[in-house]
Amino acid sequence: MRLETITMPDFSRAKDYIVLIPFGSIEEHGPHLPLGTDAIIAYEISLAASEGKDIIVSPPIYYGICRSTKEHPGTITISGDALRSFARNIVLGFLRHGFKRFILFSGHAGGTHMASLVEVGEGLLEHPEIDYIAVVSIFDLIGEDIPIETKNDGHAGELETSLMLYLHPDWVKGSAPPDYPRFPKPILVKEKLKYWKSGIWGDPTKASKEKGERLFLYLVEKFREIIEKVERFGGEG
Repeated sequence: MRLETITMPDFSRAKDYIVLIPFGSIEEHGPHLPLGTDAIIAYEISLAASEGKDIIVSPPIYYGICRSTKEHPGTITISGDALRSFARNIVLGFLRHGFKRFILFSGHAGGTHMASLVEVGEGLLEHPEIDYIAVVSIFDLIGEDIPIETKNDGHAGELETSLMLYLHPDWVKGSAPPDYPRFPKPILVKEKLKYWKSGIWGDPTKASKEKGERLFLYLVEKFREIIEKVERFGGEG
């Protein structure tokens, strides 16, 4: 059930449903993928995985924390305080209307970004009205059996390019050479473009629409397994 398309009576009748909130980013994805790739993919997976289930899918949150790419053209990063406050307020808004079960699902899997969402979830557990909150990254759906060729594929590479070729091929502008960041860990650097100019982590040349369909179905199935685990946990409660 898509939140933005339902009516007030629909909303009132769905208070026992899980609220699924997709998160992403406005962030460079190489020269070939749209800036909203993370949120677009998270939303499409959420809609498909929720079919036939008692779930309300919120419109995606397009802004997130982007440390490594914040100097790249097109990346609009927000602070941790902003993300935590926004995510918290969305959940509290649903809670005010009687909803008690939540899944925060992010297509943007940056460490600081995900840590902020986990922090929000942990804090919200202090509200006795909440039954449960799950925080899920797209990386949580990826197992060793994922059907891609590129080892250590992470950002704007084979996975995301294939998915976008399947979901929105008109939004993909060609391809790009494989590349990986070269940050001198554990040192934090100011000139991030110096160490990762392309903004690609993986190999987009191995992407295809056909592969994107297989990957999408794979990720949807993995997410459904997590949703069912959450549903069982709620039943036990």
